[in-house]
This record gives sequence, structure tokens and C-alpha cells, in this order.
Amino acid sequence: MDYKIYNDKIIIKDLEDFSLDHIFECGQVFRYQKYKEKYEIISKDKFCVLFLHNDCVIISSTDPVYFENYFDLQNDYRAIKEKLSKFSFMRDAINFAGGLRILRQDLEEALISFIISANNNIPRIKKIINLLCDKKGKDYGNYRAFPTAYELRDCTEDFFKEIGAGYRARYLVDTIKELNSGFDLERLRNLDTELARKELLKLKGVGRKVADCVLLFGYHKTDCFPTDTWIEKVFMDVFNKEGYSANQKASFLSEYFADLSGYAQQYLFYHARETYNKNKI
Repeated sequence: MDYKIYNDKIIIKDLEDFSLDHIFECGQVFRYQKYKEKYEIISKDKFCVLFLHNDCVIISSTDPVYFENYFDLQNDYRAIKEKLSKFSFMRDAINFAGGLRILRQDLEEALISFIISANNNIPRIKKIINLLCDKKGKDYGNYRAFPTAYELRDCTEDFFKEIGAGYRARYLVDTIKELNSGFDLERLRNLDTELARKELLKLKGVGRKVADCVLLFGYHKTDCFPTDTWIEKVFMDVFNKEGYSANQKASFLSEYFADLSGYAQQYLFYHARETYNKNKI
């Protein structure tokens, strides 16, 4: 990745591997806002603005080092795409979404956000999360941080229902209680993916899909392959295997792609969602 950090900015020249739309419109993150050709991003208690200028992407932030890690800029996505392109069915998806990158998100934010995301749609997820941050996040003037589990410790089911979380409210209360009672998310970084998943599945409201999203987008465990209805369509189109449950599909795909699973999932998901009704993959 061709980029440099200069004062409070990151300047990215390699746009083939960095597309604003591909990164933010692929369902991996919810705290962003698009204004014409500009994106505003909030992660944890950090804020940045991204925009195109003279064939470069400019990331402007008071903490550029944080966003260097957040956008996974030190990872060679060109090499990843070359490896995945050996699978012929991956090539159209990679060509379509080649500027996609997997974000390295805050663990608490990822966990709470993906519990909210269960059986939900992106506009509604964003609305709930924005209300949560507006009501409980620390005020930094032009934005509010994502509240920590400690800051949410006294929130009730009624509070979460009032902001639109619905049946997920009790799961959020239970999970936040666990996080404030010694459940150490950071400890899971040092576990292999299977053991880390087992730990996450102990939390109320965390099933296989939510756990795999947290593992991929929080822990950057790229041997995970979160499945949803779009991936299930791809699965049948490519592999044509009947009788597999969602969990069995996730296991099959993660074994098939190994440590490239998370990257393959994002390319296939975004391509399928954007094109499936028009053309077969």
C-alpha cells in the first residue's frame, strides 16, 4: 500500500486497494456518514474525515496512527487478491470490490454493534447505534464517542428498547453486565479462533454469525467466514450443496478458504448484494 503519514493526515495513493464506497458500504461497520464525496468516521472515541483529492485519498484525523491500524494499511491486499484469484469464481467479486479492506475495530464496539445487528437492516442498525452514542457517548464537540461497557453499566432493558433495540435489549444488558464482571475481551486475542468463538458464544445474544463478525472485524481473525442470506445464495450458486445449516456452511467455507476466509467473505458478500438480482455470480 502506497501511503504516507504527514502531520495530521494520511495520504493514500494506491486507490486500487482503497475504495471509500467498498470499505464503508459492505456491512462491516456502522458509525459512518457520507456527505457527497466525503465520509466522516467515528471509531471508539476517534474521528476522521476521508475524501478524494488529486487522485489520492486523504484521511484527516488528530490520531492518524490509530487510523493507520484501523484501515489495515500495512497489510498487502494486492497479494491477498492474487491468492484468492486462483479460485475462478472469486475473480468477478474481486474485480467488483477490489478496493475493500477489513477494518480493525474496537472490541467492545464491535461486540455491542453486532448484537444490535442480529436480524436487522443497516439503516436501522445505524439509527440505534447513533441514538446509543448520542445518549451515552462522551461528547467531543463535533461528535460523540461509542460508550464503553463501563459507561453503559446502569442501562436497563427499557433504555435499550427505547432506542429501538427490541428483543436484543436483554442480550445487551446481560452482555454489558458480563463485560463489567470480568469477561475480558482482550484476552481472546491470544486464543485460536475456535477457542475464542467458544468464549464469545457464552454471551447472551451471541450466535455463530455475531461471534464470527466480532472475530473478523474486531480481532481480525481472517479464518472466519460469517454467513448471511447473501452468502447462502453464493454458497448454492458456487458449491450447490443441499442440506447444510448456516453453521455448517460457515464451517465449510472457513475450511475451504482457510486464513483467507474473511477476505473472501467480504468480496463475495458485497458483490452478491450489489449485483445478485441483475446477474448470476
